[in-house]
Amino acid sequence: MLAIGRSLTYAACLWTAVAAGADSVGIRDLLLALSTSLEDGRAARFLAQIDRQRVARYAALQPNVVALLAQNEVASSIELLEEKPDGEAYDLKLDWRLEMRPAGSLGRLVARREQVRCRVARVGKRWNVVALEPVEFFRAPER
Repeated sequence: MLAIGRSLTYAACLWTAVAAGADSVGIRDLLLALSTSLEDGRAARFLAQIDRQRVARYAALQPNVVALLAQNEVASSIELLEEKPDGEAYDLKLDWRLEMRPAGSLGRLVARREQVRCRVARVGKRWNVVALEPVEFFRAPER
């Protein structure tokens, strides 16, 4: 694993409350789970938190994430820049940073940072991502 990954993830997820109460904890836990899934190389776990029926371009997101994690060790951090409640959902603007190095090698480190727009909503008893853009952010770097 990239040395800075875990500490960046935990530090970045200790932002001020998203909203009051249980929603704050649930959304924070979802963002942390997304980030650590990338760091742990667990594409299926990352994708399980994305609502495949509601996320436009899920068909492009899935192979991007699978290829990214199959080919790279990843460090991930997320900072919440903005949140807007919208009924039972929240629209989030995230400052997401990825650092990628070819798996099992000392190859060149590639850093990527972008503002990612995300909509989260309760699906059953848990929070899920119901919109995510741009999905190209999660593509494997060209070497």
